[in-house]
Amino acid sequence: YAHTSYDMRALAKSLDKGEASSVSSNLNYSYDVSFKSLVYFMVAPTLCYQTSYPRTACIRQGWVVRQVIKLVIFSGLMLFIIEQYINPIVTNSQHPLKGNLLYAVEGVLKLSVPNLYVWLCMFYCFFHLWLNILAELLCFGDREFYKDWWNAQTVEEYWRMWNMPVHK
Repeated sequence: YAHTSYDMRALAKSLDKGEASSVSSNLNYSYDVSFKSLVYFMVAPTLCYQTSYPRTACIRQGWVVRQVIKLVIFSGLMLFIIEQYINPIVTNSQHPLKGNLLYAVEGVLKLSVPNLYVWLCMFYCFFHLWLNILAELLCFGDREFYKDWWNAQTVEEYWRMWNMPVHK
């Protein structure tokens, strides 16, 4: 935030003096950068600061209620999987791990499927439900929080596609 504001202010001042190139002449910088804009950036579902963000006209209250209900249901599903599947496996595997590698491998294999489901539920809850709820409440217009990461062909492509707020 501070670096972008500083750079934008310096560029706007150089435009006023006629020193900047024509490429940056379409710069729309507001000199009244305020604490309010900082707070909005801190709460908005993005990690890349801009001087202005795309906005929606209104808050769709029915849509928000449906998303909150989905968030509660999927959070409950995660809690159920953790309590009913993961905790018993971890509790039962702590004692037999002493010196027996076979038990350790068995415990890891038993945990793999429930952990996958918890990870997928967590991804859905955070990136699809929570960030969209937050964007709707803030009238934040850019709703691309992830791309089709499940179709990625390289690890680099995967990391760029699953977390768009970081990689824009």
